[in-house]
This record gives sequence, C-alpha cells and structure tokens, in this order.
Amino acid sequence: MSIRLRYMARAVCLCLCSLALPATATIVTVAGDTVIFQWDTNNVDPLYGTPSVVGDSIFVTPTDFKALSENTDGSVTVSGTGTIQIIAKAGYVLDGINFGEAGDYRMTAGADSVDVNPWLRVFDWNNPVPTLGTEETMNVPVSGDLTIKDGNLHDWSASGNFDLTTTTWDGINNVGLTLQNTLTAVSTALGESALIQKKAVGSSISVSTSLVPVPAALWLFGSGLLGLVGIARRKKA
Repeated sequence: MSIRLRYMARAVCLCLCSLALPATATIVTVAGDTVIFQWDTNNVDPLYGTPSVVGDSIFVTPTDFKALSENTDGSVTVSGTGTIQIIAKAGYVLDGINFGEAGDYRMTAGADSVDVNPWLRVFDWNNPVPTLGTEETMNVPVSGDLTIKDGNLHDWSASGNFDLTTTTWDGINNVGLTLQNTLTAVSTALGESALIQKKAVGSSISVSTSLVPVPAALWLFGSGLLGLVGIARRKKA
C-alpha cells in the first residue's frame, strides 16, 4: 500500500471512531440547602425534561412522556431512565430520600389496558456495583384506579421512600439515585384508544438530612474545658 493510501485509510478510521464516540457529557451541579445535586445530562432521558432544584428537592417537568395506543396498535411501551448524584454538604448526613410523581390516563370503552411501573434504585456513588448490600431498589407503589374506560382523563400517582439512617448506610453521604418509568398502553380494536402519561405535578425527589452528631467524648471534653475556665476565674476573683 502506498503512503498516500495508508494516510487515507487512517483518516477514514479516525472518522469512523469519532462517529462511534458518545455525546460530550455535560455535568450539572446545583446546591440545595443541605445537599448538592449533580447529574450528567447524558444520564437523564430527555423525556423527563430539565431538572430544577428548590431547597433540598429536585423536580422534573415532562411534557411529552406518554404511551399512546390507537385502533389496532397493540401494546405500546415507552420507558425513560434518569440518574442523579446526591451529596450531603459538610456538617450534614443523609437521612432519607422521598419520591413522588403523578400523571393521568384515558381509555375508551373498547381499549384493553394502561399501566405504569416506576422503579427506583439508591446506591453508594463510590461503589456503584456493590457486593455487600450498599444499595436498595423499589418498585414504587402506584395509587389510582387504572381500569376506568369512559374516555375521560383520570389521575394516577406513585410515592415511596428510602431510609438512609440504617446501619447499611453509616458513613455514606454520597449516593446515586436512578429512576426508571415504564408506561404501557394497549389497544387492539378499531376506533379505540388508550393513553397514559407522566406529568409534572408531583414529580419530585426530596432529601432529608440532619446535622452531624457531635461525639459524646467531645461534649465531655468541652464541658471539662468550661469547668477549668470557671475555676480559673474564681481563683482570680
């Protein structure tokens, strides 16, 4: 092969490799009151919209996160996944994570069904593939009757929480949280339709924290110092 052909081959190879690279990551960091939220935009499905932070809560505002099955479309499933990092600020420890979301659905009389399956995972950020239990998962309970077929919109909601005060999470104040939503709508008859969607109302993750407890030995040391100061003052008097 000539030198010119070798350079051309190398250029083609580099071009193909660059096409295979993932999109450039954008890391977003937002400080709450007692925690810091951080996420890679590549790890939050666009279906969720742009996250926003208020206090120690993070909200998402989906506008087109839905599954729609019309006529004989059959089963239509739409899924989205997002992962964020939660870091306790200095002087605080993580106590818990509370999750809530809401949406609505509509089915005509001849539609088959709708369903929503929210799934959560919390894990030690510094040990994302734990072997000793520093992770928990949850199929989040859904509230609301998902069987009404009158052609009108009806609400559904889901909520759950993780308790991070157990011994499993001792000393872990940097966690990851993954949310996956799977929406399913089924319609197999002509002229019928089924729709289910995740809405912005109630779609939030809030974090509870507490101040780092002061060790008992430090309290004793402090009270001892105060006692010595008092004795010194009495002697001077």
